[in-house]
Amino acid sequence: MNAVLNHDHAARFLEELREPGAAYFSPSAFSSVLHITTQRLAELAKVHRTTTTRSPDAEKLQDFLRDAANVLAIAVELTGGDRQRAVFWFRNVPLLELDGRTAEQLVADGLAEGVRDYLINLSAGATG
Repeated sequence: MNAVLNHDHAARFLEELREPGAAYFSPSAFSSVLHITTQRLAELAKVHRTTTTRSPDAEKLQDFLRDAANVLAIAVELTGGDRQRAVFWFRNVPLLELDGRTAEQLVADGLAEGVRDYLINLSAGATG
C-alpha cells in the first residue's frame, strides 16, 4: 500500500457510508461498498439478520460499522484513494502479523484497534 496519506480520501469515503440526513452509518451503503449482503453484514456485526433494515441505528451494529469504516478509511488513505483495493485488502488479505486473519475478521471479533494500529505503523514505515 502507498504510504502517502490524504485525509480527503478518507473523509469522502466515510461521508458516503453515512445515512443521508442521519448521524449514523448506513448498513445498505456499507453492504454495497463491501459487496456483501445485509445478512452477511449482520453476521459480521453479530446482530440479528433483520437489524440492518429494521434498526439500522442499533448500537451494536453501529459499533461494528464505525470500527470497520475507520479501518477502511485508513486503508483508503494508504491506497491513495483506491477504494476497491482497500476493500479487497480488508476482506481478503490475511495479516500475518495479526494471527493470519483478515482485517474484516479481526474487526468482527472486536479487534479494530489492533488493525488501526497496524495500519498506522505501516503508514509510518514500520515493517512489524
